[in-house]
Amino acid sequence: MGRELEQVFTLATIRGQILTKISRSVLDDNKLLTLPNGERLGLPSNVRIMFEVETLKYATLATVSRCGMVWFSEDTVTSKMMVTHYLKSLRTVTFEDLDEDNTISSGQVSVKALSTQSHMAELLGQLLDSDNFIVETLKEAGRYNHIMEFTEVRVLHTLFSLLNKICRTMIEYNIQHADFPLEDEQVEAYVSKKLLLALVWSFTGDCPLTDRQSFGHYVCGLATIELPPLIGGGAIIDFDVSLPKAEWTPWQDQVPSIEINTHSVTQTDLVIPTLDTVRHEDVLYSWLAEHKPLLLCGPPGSGKTMTLFSALRKLPNMEVVGLNFSSATTPDLLIKTFEQYCEYKKTLNGVMLSPTQIGRWLVLFCDEINLPAPDKYGTQRAISFLRQLVEQNGFWRTSDKTWVTLDRIQFVGACNPPTDAGRTPMGPRFLRHAPLIMVDYPGELSLTQIYGTFNSAVLKIIPTLRGYSEPLTKAMVQFYLESQQRFTPKIQPHYVYSPRELTRWVRGLYEALRPLETLSVEGLVRIWAHEALRLFEDRLVGEDERQWTADATKRIALQHFPGIDEQKALRGPILFSNWLSKNYVPVEREQLRDFAKARLKTFCEEEVDVPLILFNDVLEHVLRIDRVFRQPQGHLILIGVSGSGKVCCFLLIVLFTLLIGVPRLLYLGLWPG
Repeated sequence: MGRELEQVFTLATIRGQILTKISRSVLDDNKLLTLPNGERLGLPSNVRIMFEVETLKYATLATVSRCGMVWFSEDTVTSKMMVTHYLKSLRTVTFEDLDEDNTISSGQVSVKALSTQSHMAELLGQLLDSDNFIVETLKEAGRYNHIMEFTEVRVLHTLFSLLNKICRTMIEYNIQHADFPLEDEQVEAYVSKKLLLALVWSFTGDCPLTDRQSFGHYVCGLATIELPPLIGGGAIIDFDVSLPKAEWTPWQDQVPSIEINTHSVTQTDLVIPTLDTVRHEDVLYSWLAEHKPLLLCGPPGSGKTMTLFSALRKLPNMEVVGLNFSSATTPDLLIKTFEQYCEYKKTLNGVMLSPTQIGRWLVLFCDEINLPAPDKYGTQRAISFLRQLVEQNGFWRTSDKTWVTLDRIQFVGACNPPTDAGRTPMGPRFLRHAPLIMVDYPGELSLTQIYGTFNSAVLKIIPTLRGYSEPLTKAMVQFYLESQQRFTPKIQPHYVYSPRELTRWVRGLYEALRPLETLSVEGLVRIWAHEALRLFEDRLVGEDERQWTADATKRIALQHFPGIDEQKALRGPILFSNWLSKNYVPVEREQLRDFAKARLKTFCEEEVDVPLILFNDVLEHVLRIDRVFRQPQGHLILIGVSGSGKVCCFLLIVLFTLLIGVPRLLYLGLWPG
């Protein structure tokens, strides 16, 4: 009977609302499928069509009336069912790739692995099923501020990935220590403690740090095991669990202290290890080991891309390929990228698409993954294609209508929050496959560690100033944090302060100090204050806002450098230029005015045909523009109403830089003549 039914009843699953518009004729007695290109196909009598959709928002009444319908509510598959299914698979299905890099036979590895998996499944069954534990924790986690839509399916799949990593770690330990494997008490203690961390990262990993801390305290309140010493507002995610004794160990103890060379300050791919990067990498490795797609989401400048690339470069069996998404990204771009780094292979199981490097995984890093614009049916084609690749592990090659199976290809992505301009919220159908973690701006401790390392490298240029690295760093971080808190995008859209400002600050110090042999402390503070004003004051709109920044500069400078000559270090206006000398040094306004006047006559006659008056704002704006172009990656936005002098100031920069022999500016558009 089963064979007979298979011959007369064939089921085709079609996803996507757009097909409902071309399916009317195929669903009625005509049985004709009209393709977008006009071709008409007859439907055999033994073929049935099933639409599997998330919503009927775009379906027509003509389509709906021709179909039977079954509604699946969210309660059809409960969280307890998902946990039960996971524990059953953990008991019965051995992890893959466990016999690599060791001398034990694969059969012995499978037996030992399955024994450890069964033991862990029993422990998890006791921990997760007791007192409605998983249901209550899910309900509590849903109350926090998630950066994307919170769904139980997504966070539970994320939890299962982290639990698999815990089990893999124990299996690998037992393989490496075959003579002294983990005892039952050690396994129980390790699993119980790591479960708390896995719950925090999976249920609130896409929340701000404060929410993670709050949820961590909630989970600790439910636990009956030994907890780490949470002193001074610490969080449980500040700790890890070590083997074999299953002891709590602070992540801060695992952060390496590094020293960099002076010239490394300008490198764009340099990552300074911090508490945040170390624990983020540990969580990322858990998901990468499962070869699951994963997403990093956070505000601009929070270090998403650097964190992800830093983690991936440390994995020797993975090749990373970056792909920048835009509003116009289509599936064709993904396929072209595959064909550039992979090759098609014909096998007994069909056509395979594998990386060209044998034995390595290709990791496709999709930056700005939520930028593709939705079509008129609300579908992001590139994201839908990614979902198909994850679910079906392949795609139809249109050239010869052949199914292509992916082999050793993995996807990771990074994006800004969906609330930012130009972003499109990704649907839960894709997100349920992708663990999500929020990478927020580093805290004060991490910022101090990062830029303390940079400043120590910069001050190597002048040995007499090396002892001022710590106060210099603390002054920078304090000024940044106060400005970030005082000026928010709610006041003006461009009031966005990220650690990129601190990076530019360090590079500005480096450019100013590099040609010098000696410098006083007052000179160092003056450079510090100049860069602070340029980075934080120049974008401000209101006069009261600029005055607050100027006052904060003096207050913080005197707080961290109490013995300096205030008049010498902070007397205004603070202007720096290399027009009067070969180095970037402090200059007086009148000296600049004389320099500019001597070169202005030709400019007025040939370019603007009117005399220009060099008042103070013009000089200062010109210096600000020139300073940006001096720096690596020195891109600039000039903001202001039409007729406020933006183009004129830029043309002055072109004139001055050409006259002093540095032809490095190209002006596109609006050039006279």
